[in-house]
Amino acid sequence: MIYKLKSPSPALEPFVDCFWLLSAPKPDAEAVPEIVLPDGKTELIVHFGDDFFKHDSTSNQFVRQARVLMSGQLTERILLKPSGEIGIVSVRFKSAGAARFFNIGYDDYVNQVFDFYKVESTVANLIHAKVGAATTVDSRFKVLEDMLNVRLSVDSGEDIFVRQACNYLVQSEGQYSVTDLAKLIGFSERQLERKFKRQVGLSPKRLSRILRFQKFLQIAQFSKTLTLTDAALACGYFDQSHFIKDFTAFAGVSPLNYLAAPHTMSDHFTTPMPAKG
Repeated sequence: MIYKLKSPSPALEPFVDCFWLLSAPKPDAEAVPEIVLPDGKTELIVHFGDDFFKHDSTSNQFVRQARVLMSGQLTERILLKPSGEIGIVSVRFKSAGAARFFNIGYDDYVNQVFDFYKVESTVANLIHAKVGAATTVDSRFKVLEDMLNVRLSVDSGEDIFVRQACNYLVQSEGQYSVTDLAKLIGFSERQLERKFKRQVGLSPKRLSRILRFQKFLQIAQFSKTLTLTDAALACGYFDQSHFIKDFTAFAGVSPLNYLAAPHTMSDHFTTPMPAKG
């Protein structure tokens, strides 16, 4: 398996967390479904390998995904399964970053991984063709970078104050209250909540919970002696029970059950904690 990360250019850095590419040969046995967890980000994903399938909870079936996708904000885990050779290149936006490039209501796409052709058919067709024709990791990254750089010159209607509020929240690791955020950017709490949902997809409070959840996953990758009580305190919870409740809602299992099993794909996608200062 090859997993590559690329940092954005200075021009894209305010909006883009990273670019990533995942490739792997077709497994000898049938692929096991992998969990993908909420991380407070949206992503634009292009498949250049074989198809992926996503579990549909309504039908209890795995449904074939489109070749160019946007993953909206998640508030619960999803299950993905490759059908053969894996080839994915993606841009992972910062929590409010996608709104700089695509003028849609992100609250309409929560817990959805949807066909990007329905949003931007010309862009979807173009980047799929170019990624498919590319032969190197760098050239596949460049397809996405070039598309975003072109769209920087287009007015998407994003509210820069919402992006700033989101940045404050991320930098605080989910510790700012809605009241504090509203005061910082000069909005009423109701106005902030409405604008935040449209541009980010989530309310500030829900995003804060996901940021604390991701902080635990990051800590757990490097600490083998962490107790749940210590984890709860480190992630800003007042007690262990609230921490376990949040974790179970986002991951579908308790923290102990989650940590007892390997999660190769989820570990790749765990959001690094923001640097201080």
